[in-house]
Amino acid sequence: MSSRLRLAAISILLLAGSCVTHRHSVGLGATGTGTQMVRQYYILFGFFSANEISAQRMADGVTSYEIETKYGLWDLMLQPLLLPLTMTSRTVTVRT
Repeated sequence: MSSRLRLAAISILLLAGSCVTHRHSVGLGATGTGTQMVRQYYILFGFFSANEISAQRMADGVTSYEIETKYGLWDLMLQPLLLPLTMTSRTVTVRT
């Protein structure tokens, strides 16, 4: 029984720790009119940004929007491909 419990605890910790999300509201926050999602890549394990992401440009001139940055399941699945290149990724979503 204790080996099953350990396996379940490790599984829960791995699944719970695999997704990290940060949300930030600008102005009044999202009103539900649109969503844009892009992937941001980092070189040398986050030391340098490989592509420039601008949340203000993604919001398209709207003054109230919500920015969500996350390291989700898709980013985790990309890691075996990006790791030999010392790269990481995260997903940036802007809701207007």
